[in-house]
Amino acid sequence: MTELDRILRFKEDHIRSQADDVQEHLFGFAVRNLRYAASHHHNKVVITGPTDAPEILALADHTLGGAAHRLVEIHHEPTALAMAGALAEAGYDHESNLLMLHQGAPPPPAPGVETVTLADLHEPVRASWAAELPQLTPEELDQLTERRATLLQDGYETTFLAVRDGGTIVCHGDLYIHRPSGTAQFEDLSTHPDHQRRGHARAVVTEAIRRAGDLTLFLEADETDWPKDFYGRLGFTPVGRTHHFRRMP
Repeated sequence: MTELDRILRFKEDHIRSQADDVQEHLFGFAVRNLRYAASHHHNKVVITGPTDAPEILALADHTLGGAAHRLVEIHHEPTALAMAGALAEAGYDHESNLLMLHQGAPPPPAPGVETVTLADLHEPVRASWAAELPQLTPEELDQLTERRATLLQDGYETTFLAVRDGGTIVCHGDLYIHRPSGTAQFEDLSTHPDHQRRGHARAVVTEAIRRAGDLTLFLEADETDWPKDFYGRLGFTPVGRTHHFRRMP
């Protein structure tokens, strides 16, 4: 199994673990979690093998019927590239993320980084969503904040890392470790706008790298945005891509 295969296996199993309902198909699977209907991450189709656009569109409409959105995440690069045109014609926007693998020795402990709880993160996460998407209703904000409870799953060591300033969390990120597969993921790095460019994000990522040790550690980064370059300076190298096709009402 290649490192990319290992990473994709981890991602797919982790997505399934957060769902209330999983529907398996020959070319992928679909997940639903109606407790968090506003969360696209918890209500989507994941394509893992070769198929065609009519099959993808039919599965998305069947599985996500009743939802305002459609989200198709494709982990099979040839299918993503071949189907991009047809999905665009069907009204789907396309984004691609780099899967980046950390390479290099674990660093020393990062000063100022601590472990926090879901309860600690509730207010900063909710405030971040409210600032990013001001059109969200209070119920939708609650769902996008409280959905993080699905990250606490048997078999995964989930650690929330944070930096505080005067007791207030100003930067945080998640580390998920699955020791049976020897794989870990870093995700959801967020820094309050008033506290950027102070080294907080670097400290949180560095501490995640240290805690992952010699495990296969990866993260996802938007292929077109600057964070990929930041992660590159910390030792992360692209090894593959995921493709995300989304249609909004």
